[in-house]
Amino acid sequence: MKQKTGTYYFDGSFNGFLTLLFEVRYTGIRPTAIVKLKDQQAALFPQPNYVATRLEDAKQIWNGLRSQNYSALKTLYFAFLSEEENIEMQLYYFYLSWQKQRIDEQIPDIATASARIYQLASLVEKEKRAVERLLVVEDFPGTSYVKIIKPKYNILPLISRYFRTRFRNDDWLIGDINRNYGLQHQSGSLAFVAIKPEQLKNNTEDKTLISSPAYKKKRRKRSLEVLA
Repeated sequence: MKQKTGTYYFDGSFNGFLTLLFEVRYTGIRPTAIVKLKDQQAALFPQPNYVATRLEDAKQIWNGLRSQNYSALKTLYFAFLSEEENIEMQLYYFYLSWQKQRIDEQIPDIATASARIYQLASLVEKEKRAVERLLVVEDFPGTSYVKIIKPKYNILPLISRYFRTRFRNDDWLIGDINRNYGLQHQSGSLAFVAIKPEQLKNNTEDKTLISSPAYKKKRRKRSLEVLA
């Protein structure tokens, strides 16, 4: 049984974080720390306060927040993708403040914390738009099939709609070499794929690259990753 307060764990995904917010809203948990399970050396052992990702609950929170304040939800999502250390607790406090829920935990300066969330969201959006412009200027995918990027922030989920719409008739892959995954569009289907850095080096023309068994496709959760 989960405790009401304490350290809570999730799988590190945005869907997982939304599921945790579902628990905050509907079961009354109050985390004093939020930790990605993969960051824990003890992850191999069961954690009593582990919140498993539940897509239906995540979608319920997403839709509810979207109807309340789209701009605030966008800020929450973009700041999450900054992957800044300990961002989850800052986002949790941002959520409580946004929902006007009582905050029992001691926060040195909630205004400063909220300002940081807005700043990070702005930086992530700035990099997203810069990458979109850069790839178009470089005539991608016209001159190459695979494009390697090294973004500071995790912006692949954010550029997916732009490239899916603009280049819907082309096959292409944008690989984030810093995070070892890519965004693949092939035969009209869009998916995130796991990649290895050595597979991307010096390889921008080979269309068999992303069809190899080394790439593990992941189903795209379109309902939760369409903000732009």
